[in-house]
Parts: sequence; C-alpha cells; structure tokens
Amino acid sequence: MFEGVLDRARATRAAMNARLPPGLRVGVLTLYWYSTRSSQHLDRLAAKSAWHRWTDLSVAVLLVVQVTGLAIVTLAAVQALGQDAATALNDPANTVAIPGLNAFMPLASAPYIVVALLVATVVHEGGHAVACRVANVPIHEWGVALLLGVVPLAGYVMPGEELDAASLRARLRVYAIGVFHNLLVAAVAFGVLLSPVTATPRAAFVEYFGWAVVGQAPPTAATVADLGVVTNLAFWLALLNANFGLLNALPVSVLDGGRVLSLAIERVSDATGADVSPRARWVLVHVASVAVVALVAVALFAPLF
Repeated sequence: MFEGVLDRARATRAAMNARLPPGLRVGVLTLYWYSTRSSQHLDRLAAKSAWHRWTDLSVAVLLVVQVTGLAIVTLAAVQALGQDAATALNDPANTVAIPGLNAFMPLASAPYIVVALLVATVVHEGGHAVACRVANVPIHEWGVALLLGVVPLAGYVMPGEELDAASLRARLRVYAIGVFHNLLVAAVAFGVLLSPVTATPRAAFVEYFGWAVVGQAPPTAATVADLGVVTNLAFWLALLNANFGLLNALPVSVLDGGRVLSLAIERVSDATGADVSPRARWVLVHVASVAVVALVAVALFAPLF
C-alpha cells in the first residue's frame, strides 16, 4: 500500500514537471529553478591564473575554520550541560530559520533573511562551479531549491563524474572554496556594520538576539524598522553567511568540511607513507560526523532536560 502511494506521488510529480517550462521542476515541497547550460562568463573567470592561488588559500582557511568551529561547538555543548534552565535560545522552534516561526526572526525581517540566504547560496555554489571549471570539470546542472516555491532552501551545483578523477588538490579546492566565499561576504557585511551609515553590530545583535539573555521582549516590526534597511541587510548577510560557512566547514560527511577532511587524511597519508585505506578514512570521517552532530544536539537541547 505504501509503495503504491509513493508510485502515485512520483507519477503526479512527473506529470507536473512535464507541464512546467524548461528550467523548473518540482520535488517534495520544493521548486527547483535550474539550468543545464554552461556559462562563458564562468569559463572566463576560471581561466584567470589567480584562481589557483585563491582556491589554495581557501583550503587553508577551511581547515582553520574547521578547528575553530569544532572548538565553538564543544564549548557551546559544555556550557549547555551546565545550564539549569532552557531559554528561547534552546526552543526547538527557534532552531529553524523561518521568519514568523522563529522568535528571533519576525516577519518584518523576512525580506532581509531571504536576500541573505540567496547571497549565501549563490556565492557558495558559485565558488564550487568556478573551481570545477578551473579543474576542467563540466557542470551538468546548477540552480536554486525553493522551499514551497518561495523560501531559498539551498543552491546547488552538479559537477560531472570527471570530478572523481580530478587530482586530490583540485578536489580540495572545489570543496573548500564555498566556505571561503561565505566568510568573505560575512566579513564585508560586518565591515559595513562598523561604518557610520549603520547601527553598531552590537545594537543589531542585541535587538534580534540579546533580548533572550536579558529578559526583554522579542523584536517586532517597529524595532526592525528602527534599525533601518542597510543595518538589517548587513546584519543578516554577516550572520547567515558566517553561520553557513562555519556549518559547512564542520567535519560532517555530507558537508564540505567532511569531504575536505577525508581528502586531507588522504593527502597526509600519501605524504607520510602511512597506509590509511579508503575504508579507514570513511570510518574516521563518519566517527567525526557522529561526534559533531552529538555535540550540536547537546548544545541545542541539553537545557530542555
């Protein structure tokens, strides 16, 4: 019976996709806006020799951020274990970045959050795409997944199978560059917050998140408006890109950080002559993944129990 429901759902989805214009398709609660065309602009960018140094720098940055992110997650988990009572920071509803549902994201902030998410996904996946072309790996498909057809859920790039045959260094560059670009956008946005044309980073942070610590009321449409357009946009660009970068840098197998960790182990193995088999690398990365997920779960939910 269950298989029959799945088959009907797939048939319905296929029928809907057949009626949609090229470049659009539907998934489960998701609309995909995509393209299979290559871009001459992308290839011109990839042809610049500076990209090799730029992407090499991104690998070093990701590894540093990975260690920093692990330290932050571990510290957050330790603090959560010593916390006597839950706050709005630990409310499960507030772990989902949906304006109106998340108390830290009033509906008035939705336009800024949507723009920040779009920028975060475009610069992240765009970096992957350019790094692929630098390594002469074709891009079969690229696009954006929109939750319910509206909310940017994720950008994506689907490289060809040639990526698996690329050099270890090229694959490291491909997986690391997205995190690097997110952190650069976050740094630029934070710099804007330090300028005279915006409220201070502290004022914006206190307005959106500080109330949970000092016991004040959550942000409202009026308080969001008081911050101004530039401050709101710069704040969410900085916050979401920093979080997007830090999250993807963590050594979790399905994230960029997990792939880079696996490749880094392989590179160290080759350089030192140590015999680390592919299966051993798989085990190491998945053990790290489970440990990181457990630490995040403790940091978020330990005060609830």
